[in-house]
Amino acid sequence: MKGKIKWQRMKTALACGIVTVLPLTPVLAILAMPSVQAANTAQAADSSVLNQLADKLQLSYTLTASHLETCPAKEAQCYRSAIELTLPAQLSSDKLSSDKLSSDKLSSEELNHGDWQIYFSQLSPVYLVDSGDFSIEHINGDLHKITPKASFRGFVANQVYRIEFYSKGSQITRSEFMPNFFVAMGDKAQLIKSTQTRLDKETGLAEQDYLAPFNADKQFLLAKNDNTPFVDGPYLAEQYQALTADANADKAPDISGKLIPTPLHSQSLNSAPLSLAKGYRLTAATVDFKGRQAAFDYLDSLGFSAKDRGTPLLLQLDAQAPNFAGSEVSASETNRHELKNEAYRLTVTAEQISIRASSDTGLFYGLQSLAGLISLSDDQLVAIDIQDQPRYAFRGLHIDLARNFHSLDFIKRIIPQLAAYKINKLHLHLADDEGWRLAIPGLPELTDVGAKRCFDLTEQTCLLPQLGSGIAEVNSVDGYLTVAQYQAILQLADAHHIEVIPSLDMPGHSRAAIKSMEARYHHYLAKGDKTKAEEFLLTEFADKTQYSSLQYYHDNTLNVCLPSTYHFIDTVIDEVKKMHQAAGVPLVHYHIGADETAGAWVDSPACIAMHQQKADELAGLHSLNGYFIERVANMLAEKGIIAAGWNDGMGEVRPENMPAPVQSNAWSLISDNGHQIAHKQVNLGWKVVISTPEVTYFDFPYESHPDERGNHWASRGIDSFKVFSFMPDNLPAHAERWHNSLNQPFVSDDSHSQLKPGHSFYGLQGHLWSEMVQSDEQAEYMLFPRMIALAERAWHKAPWELAYDYQGKVYSQHTQHFASQLKGQAEQVLKQDWQNFAAIYANKVQPKLAKAGIFYRIAPPGIRIENQQLVLNSLYLNAELEYQLDSGPWQSYRQAFKLNDVKHIRARVRDGARYSRPSTWQGTL
Repeated sequence: MKGKIKWQRMKTALACGIVTVLPLTPVLAILAMPSVQAANTAQAADSSVLNQLADKLQLSYTLTASHLETCPAKEAQCYRSAIELTLPAQLSSDKLSSDKLSSDKLSSEELNHGDWQIYFSQLSPVYLVDSGDFSIEHINGDLHKITPKASFRGFVANQVYRIEFYSKGSQITRSEFMPNFFVAMGDKAQLIKSTQTRLDKETGLAEQDYLAPFNADKQFLLAKNDNTPFVDGPYLAEQYQALTADANADKAPDISGKLIPTPLHSQSLNSAPLSLAKGYRLTAATVDFKGRQAAFDYLDSLGFSAKDRGTPLLLQLDAQAPNFAGSEVSASETNRHELKNEAYRLTVTAEQISIRASSDTGLFYGLQSLAGLISLSDDQLVAIDIQDQPRYAFRGLHIDLARNFHSLDFIKRIIPQLAAYKINKLHLHLADDEGWRLAIPGLPELTDVGAKRCFDLTEQTCLLPQLGSGIAEVNSVDGYLTVAQYQAILQLADAHHIEVIPSLDMPGHSRAAIKSMEARYHHYLAKGDKTKAEEFLLTEFADKTQYSSLQYYHDNTLNVCLPSTYHFIDTVIDEVKKMHQAAGVPLVHYHIGADETAGAWVDSPACIAMHQQKADELAGLHSLNGYFIERVANMLAEKGIIAAGWNDGMGEVRPENMPAPVQSNAWSLISDNGHQIAHKQVNLGWKVVISTPEVTYFDFPYESHPDERGNHWASRGIDSFKVFSFMPDNLPAHAERWHNSLNQPFVSDDSHSQLKPGHSFYGLQGHLWSEMVQSDEQAEYMLFPRMIALAERAWHKAPWELAYDYQGKVYSQHTQHFASQLKGQAEQVLKQDWQNFAAIYANKVQPKLAKAGIFYRIAPPGIRIENQQLVLNSLYLNAELEYQLDSGPWQSYRQAFKLNDVKHIRARVRDGARYSRPSTWQGTL
């Protein structure tokens, strides 16, 4: 899916060539042994050598050049790397038996060229090796294999063996260089200990000791014209200062009556404040409603609890509750009912709290706003009247569980946090090339094989290792949700007024399903049951099409011309629908993915026959992917389910053949006129959800610094301010304020692609793809606080946002449409709004996240020199900053001081023991 692609590859996918994959036959060491006993002894000796090699081999990886102006073999884009292998000492055998072999020493020379291989994940494929003693072979996806050549005569203790090589495309952040290399001998394999990550005890962040340090000279830029800034301490200082300029930032904003997301209307009341210590008491007139217990549980976790003599709390359902929509709310007429359904009125005085709404959802959100007003450091609430409803009907978060699995506990921990900030959709990506993560009754192979990765090159028991997954029997990045666990998620989400949207990606990104069904095929074929073997087969073995997906798989696209493919899909959908029904939660949307299938089926006999037999039915289609999407979308419609997909795949259909309604996630890059595709699909009357990668993809780094985890193909940095300052109603206008992934300006031409009057976007969604997210903590780090900023924009339209011009405009760095609005004060109003948001986040939201155990990101401090003094600043006013002189202890920063030999600067959680990554700087301050 989008989380791993490189944008440049998308434009040249068919021109990139075919990846040749050699047969996946393990290299077996052949030992001439006169007896079974001797063979067993030799096998045990090999196992001993393997274990010691995995334990003692020191492997280091160096990115030697992040880009080359001229690539070998005329490759368009490449980078150069080196792997070094060192064996500190010779290996010895364990005591295996009483015979002579038990005391023999196995010298390093006995590890000859046929005895071992090293496997590793490399996101961009190696295409040229500059080493005489070793070869590197691309297996499939990102899996590669290092094999010693005949010229390699064995390890000499403490000698460094260097393998230099070139890879296609680009890798630039440290997290893109995957951990968990493993060494194999015969059909056995062990993880190489030196390639594992470790957690820094102070930051809790993963450290890659096997990866050489990066610098800004040769390991930071992607091209000669790459103007991306290295975001070190001095750069951060300027950035933070710019956000506070002309915004009265020296004074802490009054946030006593404020919350996130910002309500549509709020007004302070002439009343004494409410005492939280008194608690609340439900009045007799209070109604029951869905989500009531979940809302009260959250209030209770914040210290505001039910008490016999508490402040009266009235919850009232009123069918005549007004629609509070004003000019600030952007919604088409078809969505107004959904917005009104979520509207509420909250009134707080010292004597009473009242919430009035026309629906259960409105009452629930009224209680969430009550919780949002609470500060954990203050036992009072100001008297206030809030009239509120959302900007968009769809406010979502997409979480990828397929590439790297995240636990049930993580999902359960996230759901209440999403509800607290009025996110109402949870899009779960449950199947992709690297894993199938949902149990499907009747198809156990999907999870028995497709939910784990191990060292089985035949893939009859598991999938190939990918993304640095390792090969452990129990692996935290593998796993799946049982039916009961999935239903528990559905019920918990439903109690928080969140719709779960399952996504099982097809027809591309389907390798886990394909290999699982091939394993099923071989299982039943061996039993002589050919009919059952072929029942759910997704592969046409006679199809000799050669292709390479955008993630470099040659076998990840199911065949859309086989009847068994649609039988499989129909069965899966029916089982998912049954899970929802049994949980009492309807299946409303089903996301089919439907993207990235270039090059498949060209030589498929079944597809050639279909073209001949259904020529009239296929007329007007750009590809068979369009036929697949139309067929599955209508299959879903017949079951009462709304089909959803990514905009590129949805763009291949004939709109007149699609059911109504249909949802599309608009993810095309704004810097490449992606708004034009989004507008076209909105104008079709589709429910288009904004999924712009440059701002909603939370698998990208917060900042352009190699130590910040994330991908890089769409943006080198997405910080919370960028998310906060997004103007989702006006996508092309961002050409005035943003740059592309090389930090170059771009032009957005909307003069011939404008939205039709009365048409607008359906919603906004954040996305966490998981290729580089290998733990629950890393997932939370990538989500928070950016998810809070996205919730603000999804619920509330700010006054500084530039209204969309339905007449169509061209936007660039030279136009001034944004800056000229609000009498030229748009930038200042934006900064002031940000300061309010930042203060609310720092003082109200962040303590609640900490209390809930969320591993949110701590922003590193900025560093600057003023009058020969060191001055530190932060993104948030209440941050606790610390500095370290030389190798001495950490000291609290209170005010500017004379510049000394400062080694590190960091921020920490107030009253806590967790720290930001240290701020760095290039050169001399």
